[in-house]
Amino acid sequence: MKQLSFADAMEARNPQLAAEFASDIYENLRKDEIRLKVSSSYLQEVQNPKEIKDTSRAFLVEWIIDVHRKFRLVPETLYVTVFLIDRFLSLKMIRKNQLHILGVASLLISTKYEEIYPPELKDLLSVSENKFTRGEVLAMERDILMTLQFDVTHPSAYRFLERFRRLTSVANDSRIFFLAQYIQEISLLDASLLDYKPSEIAGASLILAVKCLKRMHVWNKEMEQATGYTDAHLAPIVEDVKGFALEVNPKFLTTLKYKFSKQEFMEVASITLKF
Repeated sequence: MKQLSFADAMEARNPQLAAEFASDIYENLRKDEIRLKVSSSYLQEVQNPKEIKDTSRAFLVEWIIDVHRKFRLVPETLYVTVFLIDRFLSLKMIRKNQLHILGVASLLISTKYEEIYPPELKDLLSVSENKFTRGEVLAMERDILMTLQFDVTHPSAYRFLERFRRLTSVANDSRIFFLAQYIQEISLLDASLLDYKPSEIAGASLILAVKCLKRMHVWNKEMEQATGYTDAHLAPIVEDVKGFALEVNPKFLTTLKYKFSKQEFMEVASITLKF
């Protein structure tokens, strides 16, 4: 049996946390994120650039974030939905007028997969202002599942963030966790950040959140040993995530700012991002 990290050893008495298997689960997630990685250039290589652009994807993701918030869905549902959209679009060309239907169908699949009480299709059609029919969404749902061969499990940045947080000296600081989550969800808007694996986005977001709130560097030797990522490896990723978070068009952040201004997220959207 592997020697447990200090963080896992502290949680070993809680069977629900499966601390003795945490490192093995982490290693398996790292393998899956490589297997399921989507090219950041798929919009240029697979889709018609005149039909679907980076901004088209960003508007769709922002809408998904808003619907996810309105239905009060679990965080993982959001990441699975965006993954399904990106993976499907990287494999099959569609028309621009199908993009919204793809978003709803992807959300429908992910809620069935992640939620205990998923919203009904009629509710998803309602928030879409009934711009398309039930049959169109169900046809797209079938197309997604067949194209992806029913492989909808995806290691998300959120799961890696949960893991990394527990390994740090700021594990009990919820404000840092929510700020890192906010930065991660901003990153979902940028297709170019698909160059990086979810675990790398999680590490970069945590580093930025700690730097913003604590003015300290959290990625020490213990973190390098526990995660397999060196500080030098994450440095350019941190810069790219930071660059997008600071330069993204404010019109794409309206929903995220509203969401993370709520007390349940400790109002982290009101924090000035100074890294």
